[in-house]
Amino acid sequence: MIRNILQIAVLCIVVGSASIPISFTINSSPLIVWLGNGLGSLLSAIVVIYIGERITNQRFRNKMSKHRVSKKVVTVFEEGEDNKKVLKARVLIDKHGIRLFGFFCPVFPGVLLSTVAVYVLDLNKKTYRRWMFAGVFFVSGAYVWAYWFTFVRPH
Repeated sequence: MIRNILQIAVLCIVVGSASIPISFTINSSPLIVWLGNGLGSLLSAIVVIYIGERITNQRFRNKMSKHRVSKKVVTVFEEGEDNKKVLKARVLIDKHGIRLFGFFCPVFPGVLLSTVAVYVLDLNKKTYRRWMFAGVFFVSGAYVWAYWFTFVRPH
C-alpha cells in the first residue's frame, strides 16, 4: 500500500493531474490514488516553494549576481518589476483570480507548473499556498472519486 502511494506520488510529480487516470492501473482504490496524488502534489509544491523563496530572496540575488550564469536569472526577475504588462497582469490576477487559480491548480495545469508561475509572476504567495493546499485536498479528491465512480468502480 505504501509502495503504491509512493509510486503514484512520483507519477504525480512527473505528469501532474494526468497521473490520476494512470494511477488506477497501479492501484484501483480511490483512497490510495488520492493519497498518492496529494503527496506528489505537495512534495512538488514544497520543492518549488523552497527554490522560489531562495531565488526571490534579496540576499541570495546579491550573492548570485556576482556569477555570470546566475546574473541572467537575477536580471530576468528584476526586468519583470519594470514591465508594465507584467505588473498589470499581476494586479489583475492577485485581485480576481489567485484564489480560484490556487484552488483548481491541482487539476490543471498541475501544482508544479502553477507554483512556478506564481513565483515567476510574483503573485501573492501566501494566498496561493493556502488555496493550493485546499485544492490538493478537495479538488483533486473530487477528481479522483469522480474518475473512479465513472470509469473504474465495479459495475
